[in-house]
Amino acid sequence: MLTRRQALATLALSFGAVAAPAIARAAGPVLTRDVRLICPYAPGGTVDLLGRMLAEAIGPRLGGRNIVVENRSGAGTFIAMQAAANAPDGYTMSMSSTATLATTPVLPGAMAPIDVDKALANVTSLIRVPMVLVGQPNAPYRTLAELITYAKANPGKLNIGNSGQGGQTHLLAARLMHEAGITMEQIQYRGGTPALLDIMAGNSDLYFSLLPESLPFIRDGRLRPIAFVSTERNTTLPDVPLARETIAGFTGDVGYGMVMASGTPPEWLAFWNEEINRAMSTPEFRARLESRFLVATNGTPAAYTAEIMEDRRVWGAVIQAAGIRAGA
Repeated sequence: MLTRRQALATLALSFGAVAAPAIARAAGPVLTRDVRLICPYAPGGTVDLLGRMLAEAIGPRLGGRNIVVENRSGAGTFIAMQAAANAPDGYTMSMSSTATLATTPVLPGAMAPIDVDKALANVTSLIRVPMVLVGQPNAPYRTLAELITYAKANPGKLNIGNSGQGGQTHLLAARLMHEAGITMEQIQYRGGTPALLDIMAGNSDLYFSLLPESLPFIRDGRLRPIAFVSTERNTTLPDVPLARETIAGFTGDVGYGMVMASGTPPEWLAFWNEEINRAMSTPEFRARLESRFLVATNGTPAAYTAEIMEDRRVWGAVIQAAGIRAGA
């Protein structure tokens, strides 16, 4: 018979044997140099901020190595993703536009430098972000219905920015023109920040913006919110209507994830998936995301692939119905 003290000691040892793997860091690669985390947009935007948050959260766990955020904007996020695709070394990651991964293979006329399905390996989804159509505060329209009426009366007078062909902003603009029966010139920018600055300078008219990027300017009156493309009204700006209240079914919040080269060794993919999920699952990280109106979507590589395929199904139908082409 065990004494009570012996029984407790045995129980403690048994619990430790079971619990240790749950709290210990999984065995993985040993880093011998710093890591590149490539952001496909200009500094100062939502995606750039998320990349720096991840670098800050993961860096201290890398045994003295650092995650260096590198901004390589342009070409609808392909400059960044191609850089990652060309470096299957485990030390190079790129943040990705889920819309670009979803739509490029089904967008007629898309001239992508890489085959996203073959050249890239999905690490994890990261976030979904509410998007709002914004314009100049002194524009002669306040609502989406008024905008459509004005555009019909002044064909070709308005322009609308996008942050890359084949991306969400390009597709939303093309879809708006098709479903509303209006024409506008599309202007390509290297990210949301320069597009918004051009509107505030009076050089551009409209842009489908990530809410965190445009909210400060909406609050100080330098931008006018016209409509959200979410499925539900946003509690931050509850008086701003939804686009689908004017155009049935018009939704399209944007998502972002993390990718690496398809030739990256599996142990590196698993390592970075684990580190990103650990960082994003902490209460502190979640609170920082929520304070910036970002919704965490991190999970397994398979879950991110499923998200991309579902977006491809939805947007593929829109592209076909609207006759959307790259460059149009």
